[in-house]
Amino acid sequence: MDINSYLSEIKHAASSVISLVWAEHQQVEELQAQVVRLNVEVRDGYRRASAWIDSEDPDDVMASAGIQWATYFGPDKQRHGVADHLTQANERLSARAFSRSSMAASLLQYAKQGISITHSSVDACPDGHAIGTQVLKQVIWHGRNQSLHWEEGKPRPPIRNCFDLLTAQIGQQFALYETQNLAFEVVALLGWVSYEAFEADLRSLA
Repeated sequence: MDINSYLSEIKHAASSVISLVWAEHQQVEELQAQVVRLNVEVRDGYRRASAWIDSEDPDDVMASAGIQWATYFGPDKQRHGVADHLTQANERLSARAFSRSSMAASLLQYAKQGISITHSSVDACPDGHAIGTQVLKQVIWHGRNQSLHWEEGKPRPPIRNCFDLLTAQIGQQFALYETQNLAFEVVALLGWVSYEAFEADLRSLA
């Protein structure tokens, strides 16, 4: 099977997984942004009320009470409502953490299998684009292996080296490779937000 036939076979599955993972991620980001905005409004409202209440002018004291009530019945209640939605979203996300990581791991497996069917070994595969001081094929290969064996708690030297470099050069989200499945973090790093991006990377390794 050549890469074109392989990509044709997995297109539906890969597209579905990518869509589900990023749709959930987008919803959580939107809720987080709402909570940040409303928290600013609430803090500003209570700050202005405190400034008024320190005044000795009776009219200022009355104004401060008005601001406090307006804040409570406006953005404060709204903030709590959004926070509740955010809590629910985070709970759903936590409940789906295992399945989300598994779906991301399946994308890495699809990519690794594409390398395997096109080349005799990872060494024979073209490098692909650079990721820090590493290359695409290495991150796919070791990312897939990490997601498959992380529960063993004893990553092999190539996995350890790959993720130590990712931690140093990309970010701390890769530091927990001994205790967590980091397939989602790898998929996010690779920018596989669409099937087209995923397909382009695989074709670059053909």
